[in-house]
Amino acid sequence: MRAGLKPLAWLALLASCAAPSSSAQNNSTPILITRLPAPAVSLAWADSLYALTQGGELWATSPLKRVTADLSVDAPLSSCGGKVLAVTRDGKLWWGGPTTVSQLSPLSGPACASGGAVLAVGQGGELVRIEIGGQESSRAKLNLLPDTRPGWADLRGNGDPSLTVLAGPSGRYAHGVLGDKLEATELLAVDRHTLNVEYRLTLPAPFVFEDWEARPLKDGQREVLALVRSGPIGGAALIIAGLSGDKLGILAAGPDFGQPSRWLAPASDGASLYAVHTPHIGGVLNKYTFAGNTLKAVPVSGVPAVSTHRIGQRLITGGVWQGNIWVGNQAGTQTLNTAGLPALKSAPSTPLLRASGGAYLGLQDGSVVKLP
Repeated sequence: MRAGLKPLAWLALLASCAAPSSSAQNNSTPILITRLPAPAVSLAWADSLYALTQGGELWATSPLKRVTADLSVDAPLSSCGGKVLAVTRDGKLWWGGPTTVSQLSPLSGPACASGGAVLAVGQGGELVRIEIGGQESSRAKLNLLPDTRPGWADLRGNGDPSLTVLAGPSGRYAHGVLGDKLEATELLAVDRHTLNVEYRLTLPAPFVFEDWEARPLKDGQREVLALVRSGPIGGAALIIAGLSGDKLGILAAGPDFGQPSRWLAPASDGASLYAVHTPHIGGVLNKYTFAGNTLKAVPVSGVPAVSTHRIGQRLITGGVWQGNIWVGNQAGTQTLNTAGLPALKSAPSTPLLRASGGAYLGLQDGSVVKLP
């Protein structure tokens, strides 16, 4: 460190070096936001940008300050009402500070509903609703996957989104690369007020959803869902689920691998859909197109072997921003992109965060950058 500079001043100097004037960078250079004491595993935007590190610490990034510790690294951060949402290692809700809500799954992050309520996964597979102020109001026994990621999708196209979650954990396809050997057999769409199941898609044996979440994808006025279906014959395949009449079903399926124990890692921004095929063994980046009942995968040319997942992790790193994907190389030393920009000299450590201020990514060297 240069003599006479305090740590925060040193970070400011790094940021100024990484972020030249707008006329010089022409919006094509990632901007260094901060450098954390350990790599981040999750990011969230509340009143500003926050990061959850590999040690379970929550850090504010501007200015750099440790906020709290003992958070679960398997529960992604989110925000609600301008406050960060997290789950502690012992299953308590942290909502801008400690709350009395407990017995939550430390493997799943909370979701913010319109109106300011929070929905979370309970330790017994329940869906839990928490009102503004941090008071639990109801629990519905839905047999949820302990590490499902609750999300939102406007399945009907009427502006009233449903909560989407994975349920029905089963060990009937025990590939075991996503943190445990339990995978979901059901996809649920749930009313955020009553916690009643509006739509249910149940996979026949021996298939499972080898995934944590259903990713919304725009399809005309409505949204459909992209997620991974796997089985012991063909391995994994990307599928599109959505409403057909008043039933939730599979609308299209992409190609599988023709053998078991092969997986793919999806990424989407709601408009563009990508997946890294076999991210653990020479990952191949594919771009998908969905039209009618057809889902096609086309390898992206000019991109070397990539990876967005490590065996045992409960997160897919990198993501899609403005139609282009940012992914780590197979060696885990760089972040590559399809935007034609130079590679970053460290691989992603977090999923890409799209926020009102732009897109942010945590890297393995502890830095957090804003993407152009």
